[in-house]
Amino acid sequence: MFRNIVCFILVCSSSSCLAADVPTFESSGVAAILSRRCLSCHNDSERKGDFSLQSAKSLADSGMVISGDPESSHLLSVIQTQDGQAPRMPKAADPLTEKEIEAIKQWIQQGAHWPEAFELKAAQVESFDWWSFQPLERPEIPAVVKSAGSEEWMDHPVDAFILQAQLENGLTHSERASKRTLIRRLTYDLTGLPPTPEEIRAFLAETGDDAYIKLVDRLLDSPAYGEHWARHWLDVVKYADTCGYDKDKLRENAWPYRDYVIRSFNEEKPYSKFVQEQIAGDVLFPGESDGILGLGFIAAGPWDFIGHVEVPEAKLDGKVARNLDRDDMVSNVMNTFCSLTIQCARCHNHKFDPFTQEHYYSLQSIFAAVDRADRRYNTSPEIEQQRQELNAQVQANLEAQKQLKEEIEKDGGVELKRLNREIKSLEQLASPKEKQPQYGYHSQIHPRPTVEDFKESKWVQIDLGQPVEISQLVLHACHDNYAGIGSGFGFPVRYRIEGALRVKDFASDSDSLLLVDETAEDVTNPGLQPVIHSVAKKTVRFIRITATKLSERKNDYMFALAELEAYDTSNKNVALKANVTALDSIEAPVRWAKNNLTDGIWAKSLNSEAEAKLAAATRQRSAILARINTSERQSRKNLLEAEVKDFRKRLAALPTGEMVYAATTNFKPQGNFKPTAGIPRPVHLLHRGDIDQPREVVSPGVVPLKFEEPWELPLSPNHTEGEARAEFAKWVTRRDHPLTWRSIVNRVWHYHFGEGLVASPNDFGRMGQLPSHPELLDWLAVEFRDGGQSFKELHRLIVTSATYQQASTHSLQNSKIDGSNRYLWRMNRRRLTAEELRDSILAISGQLDRTPGGPGDRLFVLQRPEHSPHYEYHLFDPAKAKRHRRSIYRFVVRSQPDPWMTVFDCADSSQSTPKRSETLTALQVLSLMNNDFNLVMAERFAERLEAERESITDQIKLGMFLTTGREATEQEVQLLVAHTRKHGLANSCRLLLNLSELMFVD
Repeated sequence: MFRNIVCFILVCSSSSCLAADVPTFESSGVAAILSRRCLSCHNDSERKGDFSLQSAKSLADSGMVISGDPESSHLLSVIQTQDGQAPRMPKAADPLTEKEIEAIKQWIQQGAHWPEAFELKAAQVESFDWWSFQPLERPEIPAVVKSAGSEEWMDHPVDAFILQAQLENGLTHSERASKRTLIRRLTYDLTGLPPTPEEIRAFLAETGDDAYIKLVDRLLDSPAYGEHWARHWLDVVKYADTCGYDKDKLRENAWPYRDYVIRSFNEEKPYSKFVQEQIAGDVLFPGESDGILGLGFIAAGPWDFIGHVEVPEAKLDGKVARNLDRDDMVSNVMNTFCSLTIQCARCHNHKFDPFTQEHYYSLQSIFAAVDRADRRYNTSPEIEQQRQELNAQVQANLEAQKQLKEEIEKDGGVELKRLNREIKSLEQLASPKEKQPQYGYHSQIHPRPTVEDFKESKWVQIDLGQPVEISQLVLHACHDNYAGIGSGFGFPVRYRIEGALRVKDFASDSDSLLLVDETAEDVTNPGLQPVIHSVAKKTVRFIRITATKLSERKNDYMFALAELEAYDTSNKNVALKANVTALDSIEAPVRWAKNNLTDGIWAKSLNSEAEAKLAAATRQRSAILARINTSERQSRKNLLEAEVKDFRKRLAALPTGEMVYAATTNFKPQGNFKPTAGIPRPVHLLHRGDIDQPREVVSPGVVPLKFEEPWELPLSPNHTEGEARAEFAKWVTRRDHPLTWRSIVNRVWHYHFGEGLVASPNDFGRMGQLPSHPELLDWLAVEFRDGGQSFKELHRLIVTSATYQQASTHSLQNSKIDGSNRYLWRMNRRRLTAEELRDSILAISGQLDRTPGGPGDRLFVLQRPEHSPHYEYHLFDPAKAKRHRRSIYRFVVRSQPDPWMTVFDCADSSQSTPKRSETLTALQVLSLMNNDFNLVMAERFAERLEAERESITDQIKLGMFLTTGREATEQEVQLLVAHTRKHGLANSCRLLLNLSELMFVD
């Protein structure tokens, strides 16, 4: 209570207590920061976390701020990094920048003054006046005034923009870095590897004016370039080799997408094609294997195995899983390519940007037929084109079948709709409430035979043991509780029942007796109703049921029957426990076995009234369908079925090809996870994002980029799902898109300088940051878009600037003006990423295997892969590893990431990581000193030094050069030589691999 009173007194300021030189609440920028970054959740209406920041009083009541004491203010603790952990606030958005945090800190330090009558207001989001939505135009390159020391900045367009901002803010740029610093910086930035001693010495000896540009070209031509920059891309798109969630199953075929990204960077693929391949490559580039491989992007994120495979799609958890799956696809596309947080509109209209729930769910609708699974591709363009054309024909055929079914149902009118609803309800009431221990006879899966082709029909028969006079036959259909298949499973569509005294009599129509003939037309599926056939007292020993038209599932056909009863003239079931034979059968224990046909067990409804009503309603529906299903429609149906069977047969005849885990609509079913065959699931706008509150069905669309711009995709009424993705891909890459081109050049800039021109790479909306150099961002975006969309040319443009080549020397005067270096008056020093550090240790120790591509290297021992895999890193022995490749080729696990890599802030593959954290912790030092990997590499490093140099002194000098890129001083040599003689060379190598000069790049 005392704390709240103190806060209230201190924040409620008056004109008499406000010093003249203290910035006001508004002029300090704090009001705008709190309004833009905090108010959406912490306002007087919602009060998330049980506090509001809308007014001086609500802030005082919250106790979040202690006036004059930033260190004790809880507000600062939740927005800052604590003990190496990411800030807790704001949730689902980029952290506040150092500049924003510093502004809040200074505001608190100076008294946290907040005018009593002033209330924060939410940012207005209805308009498109935000900077990122403005048309993209090439700005004029500034004509900066020449000043002392700026001559080399006058000729480069990047430098002109940077220099202009520096001069406007009273800043002076730094001198050019040394050649030794530049080769190390450039080699790491472009390849992620350290320069070799030979490369360093050769560059230092080069005196020509073109020495630096030749170095740039050599590094961009290296295969290591694509490996390094692909790692940045995979951070953003959430790539991993496992699915995540509870079971975290392996994705054995995810790696071809990773290799595709590497190859795309190395081959200078135009960015628009790179984007389009990853959204709709199978449609836009048929016949090209990259058109399939690129779709690994859509499938890159986490996937809920339980929610898709173990839970039926019709159940609540199944619906939730698929909704979240589409959410991941939508957010991945929009975050990655457009830097928009569209996922914020899942439960309500976006609170900061001009996007509605309808926009969001229209984007979901684009992916309504898409799932993630292994998908075939061929390296042969001709075969791949055939495969894609046949798949397209299958999809078109299935869509035609769907339309025919809808046409028939439409003609059935209101009565047919009523019966369908009634039957669905009655099926649940009449369904058995207990699972049966035995299910019945089940044939092998088989292509559907024709009515005339009895030789390919399925049959099952019983042996009564002796001739018996039969008066009645009763058939019981199966009921399968598995996956909610339900009653009537596998009952023949057409069939005949014959009797004989000898088995061989069935081969001759004259010797066998036709007891029942249901081959003339399709019979109604009986569900749980027994099918009773009276027989005119025929004497037989063997009874055979032949299914001449099999029950059809989505892709296959079968014959299943729960029980056959045969009653004699005394009304005794003489078939009970009779021996059963069949053309073929599935002999699975308990569930399916042919002897179940006469075991006296079948599914029985516990609701006889519902059962009777169900039978009556089913007969009424059959009568309506018989009336409206004309011969012309039946002919169309038969033709479509025959065509799709032919397409699938031709698909199966194509060479097998390879597999990639990617977006697909056709794959091998697994439990409840079944392909859509390209038929979209209906996507509803969900009220408050609740799957139990569906509203209207939405059609595929995008988001508007200016006021009243049409956002529905231009699609025909009968469009395929692939056509929707293709139009979406074209929209993302359209030339006048204000976000796509700004987004990608900002990402590249970020990886070169440690921070983007926009400090929130995944968010260009109002929750994101303003650009530090908006004109430079636009100039780079237009230059990239119109100059061939080559990443290598963009790198070349940036790294040849004087801005990039500056030293990282600190300046007290400049830091007082621009402490966060947003205006780039010096180069930012950075720590190596986890991958760069591991790869450097391998390269320095002589253990780096440069073999590219292929399945990921498992730096763990895999246990219990059949259920919930365990990835045991502590059981893996790096000394016994067959090879040590670059870290991009690791097998990446979501739920149990590599502990060593995690210590050094490796990306969390369960979420998009546009910016790596850069922490310094004691655990990092301990890992470098004591982790098994480092211990083994220190020994290999020592072996390399001993093999290449004879004396300890020379070994130390070489070791120092390998780790730091410079010559060792005499004092360093003396200390390390003494240490080596006392503790051994391997221990000295441990020290060298722990040097800050290795871990940091100037």
